[in-house]
Amino acid sequence: MSMRTRYTLPGSTTQDHLLGQLQTRLPLELTSLGTQTRHYFDTFDWRLFRRELALCQAHDTVALWSLDNRPVSERTSCSALLPCVNEWVESPLKAQLLPLVSIRTLMERAVVHAAYFALAEQAAPHRPVAHIVFEEGAATDYGRIVPLPTQVEVAAYAGSTVASELRAWLDSLDLTAVSPSGPAATLHTVQQVRAYSAKLAFTFEPDMRAEPAVRTILAFLLDIVRHNRPGILHDIDTEFLHDFRVAVRRARSLLGQLPKVLPVRLTNHLRKDLSVLGSLTNHLRDLDVLLLHQADYLAAVPPDLRPDMEPLFRAVQHERYAAHHRLVEALNTPQSEAILQRWESATTETKAQGPQAERRLAKLVRKSIRRQCQRMLTATPPDTLGDSAPEQLHRLRIACKKLRYMFEFFASAFPQEMTAEPVRRLRVLQDVLGQLNDLDVQRQMLRNLVRAVPGPPAQRHRTDTAVHLLTQTFETQQEQLRTQVHTTFTDFIAEVAPWS
Repeated sequence: MSMRTRYTLPGSTTQDHLLGQLQTRLPLELTSLGTQTRHYFDTFDWRLFRRELALCQAHDTVALWSLDNRPVSERTSCSALLPCVNEWVESPLKAQLLPLVSIRTLMERAVVHAAYFALAEQAAPHRPVAHIVFEEGAATDYGRIVPLPTQVEVAAYAGSTVASELRAWLDSLDLTAVSPSGPAATLHTVQQVRAYSAKLAFTFEPDMRAEPAVRTILAFLLDIVRHNRPGILHDIDTEFLHDFRVAVRRARSLLGQLPKVLPVRLTNHLRKDLSVLGSLTNHLRDLDVLLLHQADYLAAVPPDLRPDMEPLFRAVQHERYAAHHRLVEALNTPQSEAILQRWESATTETKAQGPQAERRLAKLVRKSIRRQCQRMLTATPPDTLGDSAPEQLHRLRIACKKLRYMFEFFASAFPQEMTAEPVRRLRVLQDVLGQLNDLDVQRQMLRNLVRAVPGPPAQRHRTDTAVHLLTQTFETQQEQLRTQVHTTFTDFIAEVAPWS
C-alpha cells in the first residue's frame, strides 16, 4: 500500500536538481520509466470539470477520467480530437460525452508533460519502494502558452524504512504540498490561471464619488472583451461572442445612463466607438442563434419535410463562415485596436473629469433609474401593449436592458430589498420580450436565406414550403408570448414603483 503526496517545486528547483539531491542523500537506485504527454480538454464553461470529469488525450487515444484518476470510459483511438463531439465517429465515448457537453465545443485547457521514475534500494534494485512523477504543464490559451508550476508526486510504499526517510526528506525541503492529485490538481491549477467570470459583482459605498465607480465597471467590462476576443477569432464557441457583445452593450449603456461622470467629449466618443464595435457582431450572432435552434426548428416541421431543410442549413453555415471571416478581419484592424485603447484610457486617465464626477454615487444612480423608469412608462403605457408594433416592443426590450444593467452595476450601493425584486421582474419581462424579438429576427432571416438556397426548382419549392410552415409556428408562439407581456410588465411596474 502506498502513500501519495504531491508538491509544487519552487521556480529555482528543477527535476534534475531534485533527483540529484535525492540520490546524494539516500541510498536509492533511480530508474526512468519513460515520459507521457497528456492533453486535457473541456468546454469554455468547464462542464466536464464541474462534473468531476476530465477528458484526456495521451498518445493516440482519448478517454474520460474522474478527477481522482480513475478511468470512466473506454479508450478511443484518436490522433486529432475534433472540437464538436457530434462530429466524432460513433463510439461509446461519444455516446457518453455528448449529453455532458451538449452543443458546446471542446477546447484544449492544458497540456502536461510527465516523467516517471522508480526508486529502489540499492541492495534490491528490482523491488521499487517508491515512484515519482514530475509534471511540467501549461494552460493553453488560443495558441499562447501559460506555464504552470512544476509539480512532483511521490508514491512511497508503506513498510519501507527508506521510503519513510524519503518522505521525511521531502517534508524537510519546505515544498508546497498540493491537494488533490492527478487530473484534479492539474485542472484546479489551470482554473486559477485562467479564472474568468462575466458576472457583475461590485462593492460600492452609497456615498462614494461616482467617477471611480464608473471607471471600475468600465475596466471590468474591458477585461471581459479582451478575454473573449481570442475565442471569437479562433471560433472556439459561440458563447465567446455572446459575452463579448454583452460587455460592449453594458459599457455603452453605462456611459449613456451616466453621461457626465467622465469627460463629456470622451464619453461621446467612446459611446460611438462601442456602437461600431457592437454592430460588427450583430449578423454573426443572429446566425449563431439560428444554428443553435436548428434541432428545435427541424422538430417543428413535418417529418417528411425535414430533409428539405438541409439545403437551408447548409446555406446558413456558409453564410456564417463568411460572417465570421468578416468579423475577424474587422477585429484585427487598427481601428478596432484603437477603440480598445480609448476604452482603456477611459479607465486609467483620471486627470480630466466630467461635470458629475464628484456626485455621490447612490444619489446620482437613483436619479438615473427614476428617469429611466418614467421614460419606460411614458413610452409604453401598459394598456397599449396588446396592440404594440414589434418596433415598440423592441424599444421596450432595450429600455429594460439599460435599466437592469443600472440595477446590477450598483446593487451594492442600495439595500438588497430595493434591487433584488425589480431585477427579478426585469429578467422575466426581458425573457418574454427577447423571445418575441428573436422570433421576429429569425423569421426574417429564414425568409431571406431561403431565397439564396441553390438547387433545382422542385427542391427549392419544398425547402420554401418547410420554411413557410416553420415561420407559421413562430407566429403562433408570438401570439402566446404577447399575452404574457402585459402581465409581466404590470408586475414589474408594481415592484419598481418606489424608484419611479
